[in-house]
Amino acid sequence: MKHLLRHALLLLVVVAAMFAGWRVVGQMQAERFASIDPVRALDWRPGHPKALLALAEQRLAAGDLPAAQHHARRLLGHEPLQGAAFRVLAEVADRQGRREDAFRLYRIAEHRSPRDLATRAWLTQRHIEQGDYGLAIEQVDRLLRMSPQRAASIQPVLVQLARDSKFADALAANLRRDPPWRSGMLAALQDPRSGDPLAAGQVMQALHGQGGLSPREYAGWLDGLIRQGRWGEAYARWAGQVPKPGGRLPLVYNGGFSQPPSDAGFDWRLRRVPGVLLQFEPATGAVGQVAYLRFLDRRLPGAGLEQPLMLSPGRYTLSLRMRAQGLRSELGLEWVIACRGPAGTVARTEPADGSFAWRTFTAEVTIPPVGCPGQWLRLVNPVPSGAAQRVVGELWVDDVVMTRRE
Repeated sequence: MKHLLRHALLLLVVVAAMFAGWRVVGQMQAERFASIDPVRALDWRPGHPKALLALAEQRLAAGDLPAAQHHARRLLGHEPLQGAAFRVLAEVADRQGRREDAFRLYRIAEHRSPRDLATRAWLTQRHIEQGDYGLAIEQVDRLLRMSPQRAASIQPVLVQLARDSKFADALAANLRRDPPWRSGMLAALQDPRSGDPLAAGQVMQALHGQGGLSPREYAGWLDGLIRQGRWGEAYARWAGQVPKPGGRLPLVYNGGFSQPPSDAGFDWRLRRVPGVLLQFEPATGAVGQVAYLRFLDRRLPGAGLEQPLMLSPGRYTLSLRMRAQGLRSELGLEWVIACRGPAGTVARTEPADGSFAWRTFTAEVTIPPVGCPGQWLRLVNPVPSGAAQRVVGELWVDDVVMTRRE
């Protein structure tokens, strides 16, 4: 009797092992064919989730909506929390014109499969259609965080959508939170080849108004406009943000150096030039701050002190005060006004050289009606190149003023 029981027990163990092995083989075969041949995978394991999803998506791609819906529901019968199945059901509803059902199902899919890109893409489009731009940008934010490589295809679409001021405001609000894709988006907006001036202006202005632009980004934005020849737009956007002494802007801004130069817009620019030490300090015989330049006996084409101007066609007088101590150069230093355009240089002061007390330098300026959309005011060394470009000594500058002549 014990012998029979032992054989029966052994037989049960063998059968159980064979059954377990068969299930392992079936699972392995189902995994093998789930993506490439889901029907064959389901022959091995009828409820295999990956195969059911692949079959539902295949039927959906083929336009067989009832079959796609059937297999998606089968999948939910095995895995009720499978978000991709709800996405298939949502797309079926969308193709059948049941937009509200589709929206409800896509929201469920988003909740259960938050990393499903197709679901977020559809919801983005839906929010845009409904004018819910804030929600649309939130979806874009999640898309780009999960799949940064999609930025190249998404950014041009965002640029075009930002032509709508409301969308631009929503985009700026998200960029203000400094998402990982912020720098790429700002570059795409301002790209002179593929960007859009209207969209870029609206987003950048909204971002600046919300306090979301760093001083460096703000200066770079205005410089980009100037480089593109859009002087009028650059000036208008800068002028609305700066203090206006007496209620209006002078033609040379901050000409008395009463406030530290911002290095942005149409304020003074301080360029680093090897061989020149440039700073601002109180000086005897002048009110407030003055620009102080010390030249270290090196070759240099300019002093690094300059300002862009927005002078309309007409006649002007440039005046400024300077004093010098031991200033030596081949031809002296000059202030010039040069057009950003074919008109070229339109004014020069007399050269400054040697040692002298505070004195006034002037230049007559004529801005032509064409070829001069904007100008640069610069302190330069007129010597073109070579050893004769060496400059040594000290120079103080104050009260830079431009007045229009009738």
